[in-house]
Amino acid sequence: MKMILKNKTYPSCQDLLDKEYKDKPITILTNGERNAKLVKGITKKADVMILHFLPHNRADVLMDRKVKRTMCPFAIMAQCHEACLNTAGRGGIIKKGETTNTIEIARLRRTLLFLDEREKFLAQLHKEITAFVIRCKKNDKKPCVRLNGTSDVQWEYELHEGKNMFEHFPEVQFYDYTKIPTRKVDNIPNYHLTWSYSEANEKYAKMFDQVPNNKAVVFRDKDLPKMFRGLKVIDGDKTDMRFLDGDDRVVVGLKAKGDAKTDTSGFVINWR
Repeated sequence: MKMILKNKTYPSCQDLLDKEYKDKPITILTNGERNAKLVKGITKKADVMILHFLPHNRADVLMDRKVKRTMCPFAIMAQCHEACLNTAGRGGIIKKGETTNTIEIARLRRTLLFLDEREKFLAQLHKEITAFVIRCKKNDKKPCVRLNGTSDVQWEYELHEGKNMFEHFPEVQFYDYTKIPTRKVDNIPNYHLTWSYSEANEKYAKMFDQVPNNKAVVFRDKDLPKMFRGLKVIDGDKTDMRFLDGDDRVVVGLKAKGDAKTDTSGFVINWR
């Protein structure tokens, strides 16, 4: 796949990586201050980091690989792969005449590290979370980490030195959105999950009343409904820290962004 970046043309994505990024270090986590939504959750008492991969099978597609591995197991059923938030914000800004940007390449590199060198990736993630925790302690802040910014990895099964990241860092508040309705994480006290709803698939939509988690729903209109399917709707764009939503079941209303604004699959909901 031909790639064009910064007015340079490369015959393939691999060629781009070899020529421009071969000796450059890979950073796993991104500071929440660089995310328009996460920055709203940063206070005098809390700080946040986020991990952005390329979603679904985008990494292997860019690399022209025969086997297309997914980072989002329910992406096809929920039909969220086309309208993914990967294209929201700076990640979706590609200059005219180019085919990618530096943000996508950064997400590609860490996705390939995760897919191809899993233990190396987990060791680096552990190192970066450790540094974040130390920084938060120094500043007297609660460390919060969102590991699935644009992916749906089941981190409860990803082990580094015999433990997952939640076990390694009990002092960290982890949280995520997920499209996987069967994830069982109630036994993990420092991990909060919000289920992401879609009506693109009838079977998936019927799980609304079965999944115990709060539900995130992407609405097309700029105004959110007050109620949705019998549950109170709260504005999920005010803060990204979903673990603060409480125990009462609610719908986390989100406004469509990026490619989601033109989605017609059923992932984005028309409520009027």
